[in-house]
Amino acid sequence: MYQFAVSFTVPAEHREDFIAAALEDARGSLADEPGCLRFEVVADSEDPSLIHLVEAYRDKAAVDDHVAGEHFQRFIKAVSAYAEGPVSRFTGTRVEASAQS
Repeated sequence: MYQFAVSFTVPAEHREDFIAAALEDARGSLADEPGCLRFEVVADSEDPSLIHLVEAYRDKAAVDDHVAGEHFQRFIKAVSAYAEGPVSRFTGTRVEASAQS
């Protein structure tokens, strides 16, 4: 499983717009992309200007499909005028119990 988290800095006056666009991306991705396994929009508990997107995909190919898809493209177009980011990014693959043995 391929996982990542990206963080965006969003001005206060656009926070609700960003969250709405991110939630639309999440709902559409989960509904229409078989490789999208998890997509969460998380507000930072310490910095209200930070919004994190936490996502999991079947594999890297599913991520590539997501990035090329209409939901992601619509999200980026909607937020690129005011959101800065991703300001941080984490990527990785899930470690399964059998890998620890």
